Amino acid sequence: MRRLALLGAALALAGAALAHSYLKEATPGANVRVRRMPGEVRLVFNEPLETRFSTFKVYRLEAPAGALGDFKRLNALAASLFNQVLKQKGDEDSRADTGLKTTARTTREVVIGLKEGLKPGAYVVMWQLLSVDTHVLSDFFVFVYQP
Repeated sequence: MRRLALLGAALALAGAALAHSYLKEATPGANVRVRRMPGEVRLVFNEPLETRFSTFKVYRLEAPAGALGDFKRLNALAASLFNQVLKQKGDEDSRADTGLKTTARTTREVVIGLKEGLKPGAYVVMWQLLSVDTHVLSDFFVFVYQP
């Protein structure tokens, strides 16, 4: 009986661990500095997501010049911006991205286009996605453009 209970607990934990989407890799990556502004942001997740029911945005983060060297501070500032703008509609003019370049309905890899002529500074990549197994995930990361 005890073995059966342990097996059940192990299976439940394994299922919970596998049940949520997460970001596996990103280009540019989280908490990195880039000397050249890329033309796009590439996100790779551990499982497929529904692009039609997901949101991806990139915003320039207004931060004091002294904060650009402190990713802990930048992430704290980014959390506030993330909470303010992730669910906003009609904010395309305020964003640093040109929208989703990925056309697949379900995919593990998402490409977000970036506008040309972006100024040096901190940028926040944010998303709310619906994975194909119906779990919703919202998150963000910061990168800094310093030529």
